[in-house]
Amino acid sequence: MDRRRLWLWLKGISVRILRGLSAFLRLFLAGCRSYAARLRDMVAQAGAETGLLAISLCVNRSIHLLERLFWLAIVISSVISALVLSRLQLDRYFSSPTVISVDRDYRGWNGSLPAVTLCYYDHIDSFKANEYIQEVWNVSIIDEDYFYFMDFLYAVVNATAGNYAELAKFAEDERFDQIDLYEMIQRVDRPFEQVISSFDSNFEVHVQMVMTERGSCYAINSPMSTVLSGQPVAYELMPQPLSCQYGKQQCYIRMDLYESTGVLDVHSPFEVSATEANIVALHKSDEITASFKVLETVYVDRVIPHPLQTKRDLFMYSMISRASKNLRKLSVAQRKCVFNNEETSNLKIYSKSLCLARCRAVMALEMCNCVPFFYPYVEGPSCNPAGFECLLDFKWPIWALHICKCPSTCTEIEYTMQTVKKSSWGVKNNEEVTSSETATSSFRWDLIPPKVRMRRDVVYSFEDLVGGSSPLEIVYSSSSNNLFQPVSFGGVLALFVGVSLMGLVEMGHVIIYNMLLDVFTILRMVVGHVRLCCRRGNRKAEASHHHQEPQQQRHLVNERLSLADTAELPPFDYVN
Repeated sequence: MDRRRLWLWLKGISVRILRGLSAFLRLFLAGCRSYAARLRDMVAQAGAETGLLAISLCVNRSIHLLERLFWLAIVISSVISALVLSRLQLDRYFSSPTVISVDRDYRGWNGSLPAVTLCYYDHIDSFKANEYIQEVWNVSIIDEDYFYFMDFLYAVVNATAGNYAELAKFAEDERFDQIDLYEMIQRVDRPFEQVISSFDSNFEVHVQMVMTERGSCYAINSPMSTVLSGQPVAYELMPQPLSCQYGKQQCYIRMDLYESTGVLDVHSPFEVSATEANIVALHKSDEITASFKVLETVYVDRVIPHPLQTKRDLFMYSMISRASKNLRKLSVAQRKCVFNNEETSNLKIYSKSLCLARCRAVMALEMCNCVPFFYPYVEGPSCNPAGFECLLDFKWPIWALHICKCPSTCTEIEYTMQTVKKSSWGVKNNEEVTSSETATSSFRWDLIPPKVRMRRDVVYSFEDLVGGSSPLEIVYSSSSNNLFQPVSFGGVLALFVGVSLMGLVEMGHVIIYNMLLDVFTILRMVVGHVRLCCRRGNRKAEASHHHQEPQQQRHLVNERLSLADTAELPPFDYVN
C-alpha cells in the first residue's frame, strides 16, 4: 500500500513538472519569436538609417531565403575582413609606425662638427703629487715608501675601465681603503692648455675637463660631456657644438698641443667617449689632418606642402619649425629611439653611449657594491683598490659589454675616418725634444660634405590610423619616394562595410534607442506585475476581513445574551 501511494505521489509530481516545463517552453518560444521579430525590425531600421542595403536585405522577408543567406554571408565576411585589417593596422601603429628613408637634397644642409676627447699620457704633476703624499700619508721623498705611494698614484691616474689590473695590486694595503680616488686624481692631475682654432673665428669652441672610462680627459666641442661632471645640467643650458653649412663652407677645427701628447677619440658631439671607441695616437711633433665622412639620421615631421614651396624649403621648414611633434607623441617602443632632451628613468639627458656607460657602472655596483671612479654621475660608494680587485675577478666590464643594451637616439651622427695625412716636423720617435715651444703637435679634423643622409619619418601616426592621409600628403609622399601608404580605420570601414562615421553614429543610436526601449518595456511589465500582485494581496485581505466581520458580530451578540441571562435583578419595592 505504501509503494502504491509513493508511486502515485511521484507520478503526480512528474506530471506537474512536465506541465510546467511545457508551459515554460511555450513561453520561451513565444518570447524568441517576439524577440526575433523585434530584432528584424531593429536591423531593418538600422539599415534604413545608415543606407546599407545589404543589412536591410538580410531581414527582408519578401525575398527568397537563399538570397537573404547570401547577403548575410556577404555582411559577415565584410565585417570579419574589416576587423582583421583593423587589427593589422593597430599592430602596425604600435610596432613600427616610423621608417628610415634616404634624403638627397644636400645643398642646404647644416651639420655639427665632430667632437674630440683628448686623453694625455702624462697626467701627474710631480709637485702636487709630493704634497698629496706628504699630507695624506706623511711620507716625504727621502722615505723608503715614497716610490711605493708614487706607484699607487700612477696606477690610479693611468687606470681605465678596460685596464685597471695595476690598481688592483694594491688591494691588500688597508691604507688605501678610505682614499677617494676621484678626488685624488683632481688634486694631482696636471692641467694642460690647448690652442683651438676653427673656420669660424667668432665661435668659441667648448673645452672641458671630464672624467671618462679612460680616465681624466679633455672634451672638445662635446656638449654632452658636461653630464660626465656629475653636476645637474639642463639640456637647454648646454653649450652648442660648432656647426657649418656643408655646401658653402670649409668645416674644420684645429688643435695645437705644446706640452704633451695623448690619444684622441673622435665621436659625435651628442655622445661621450666610451671604452669601445676607436683611438688615434698623437705623438710629439706629429701633424695629423683627418677628413671624416658623416652619416646623419635626422628626424622630421610630415607636413602638408604649400604649392609655392620647393622640396628643399619644405624640408627646412619641417626641420626647424615643426620639430617632429608626431614623432614625440609616439612612445619609445614605437619610435625605437630616445630624444636627447627626453628624461628617462635613469638619465635626465640621454645619449646611447652615456646609457651604456651607466649600465656598466650599475652592474659594477651590483656585483661588488661600489662604483668605479670613472662614473662620478652615478650614485653609490666609490671603489677602492679592493673593489677593483673584485671587479677584476668578475672580468668587468667584458661581460657587461654584451649585456648592456640601450636604444639609439633619434638624431644619430656617425663619423667615419676617410683620409688621414700624417707628417712629422723632423723629430724622430726616439729623440727627445728640448723646446716644448717648437715641438708642437697638432690635430686638424674636417668634414667631407655629405650628399646622403637618413631621415626618420612618421609614416603612420594616430591621425593616419583613424582618418588616413589627405591627397596633398599622398602627393608629397610620392615625391619623396615613399611608396607605403597606410590604410586607416575609416578606409577599411568604407571599403568593406560601406559606412562612415556618421553611419556608425546612426547605427549606434538605433541600437541604443531600441535597447533602452526594450529595457523600459520590460521594467514596465515587471512593475505592472508587481502592482497586480499587490492588488491581489489587498483584495484577499479585504475579503478575509469582510468574512470575519459577521462572525465577530454574532460573537458579540452571544456574549450580550449570556450576560443578560446571568445578570442579577436589582432590588425593588412593591407599591400598592
